[in-house]
Amino acid sequence: MHRRILLASALAAPAFAQGFSDRPIRVIVTFPPGGTVDTVARLIVPGMSERLGRTMVVENRGGASGAIGADAVAKSAPDGHTIGFVLSTHAVNPAMNPRLPFDTVADFAPVGLVGGAPVLMAANNASPFRTLADVIEAGRRRGAEPAYGTIGNGSTGHLTFSQLQTLSGATFLHTPFRGGGPAVQAALAGTVPLVVTSTVAVGPQVAAGALRGICVSGARRSAAHPSVPTIAEQGFPGFSADAWVGVLAPARTPAALIERLNAEMNAVIATPEMRARFDTLGMTPEAMSPAQFGDYIRAEMDRWGAVVRAHSIVAD
Repeated sequence: MHRRILLASALAAPAFAQGFSDRPIRVIVTFPPGGTVDTVARLIVPGMSERLGRTMVVENRGGASGAIGADAVAKSAPDGHTIGFVLSTHAVNPAMNPRLPFDTVADFAPVGLVGGAPVLMAANNASPFRTLADVIEAGRRRGAEPAYGTIGNGSTGHLTFSQLQTLSGATFLHTPFRGGGPAVQAALAGTVPLVVTSTVAVGPQVAAGALRGICVSGARRSAAHPSVPTIAEQGFPGFSADAWVGVLAPARTPAALIERLNAEMNAVIATPEMRARFDTLGMTPEAMSPAQFGDYIRAEMDRWGAVVRAHSIVAD
């Protein structure tokens, strides 16, 4: 009985007793407001803040497909008081830009994977595109190649279209933006007829009828958008690609703090309320240990690095 009481007391101890000071925790979001990473971070941070007993301050540092914000994380003090929310572009950037100011593996301590979501291709309602076949047909007509907006070079949307270009023999005009929010706004304004970004960023506009859903990149239809067919259903069997969001800290952050951050983040993600929110966004929550997330990042670097090299994709 005595041991159980001591254990309960230890678990209930304030965060600073486990290595955190009473300073706020800085949360660097590596893309601008309104996109996938920003939306997910602002969902999770309040719960983490409550569980850690620490103020957490969100700071958007967008640009260079997430590399500017990631660099800020890498160069921060490794004391547990800086973490960064990154997108799957984090694993693509080193293949596009060998001159990154940081090492994608060595300069970070993985905290955990938050979850993944397919990209959703959506069209401006005034455009002629209603199906993926319409888009591909236009891409095969010289001089009529459709433009599509993404969150930047090397994004899952960009890589998805690069693969479709190879598979279909069509040509598309890539228009990179600084994040999901600006890309979606450009599609709404008709600056580009198509936008390809995660369901988290563009899904609300499709659900509201402000944009027309064309296809999703996942292996199955999104629960949040069941009427939008997959790419595989529209002539490309086996096609699947997801964007993901994860959390990193600076390298050499004490392992005990990383484990605490991972535990509290996973606890927030596991709540029924958060899972319901993720369902609405078309996102699948995940739970990985820091080591598992590190392995996952390295596997993603190998997978998408091959696509980047095959299509000669370079940084914005």
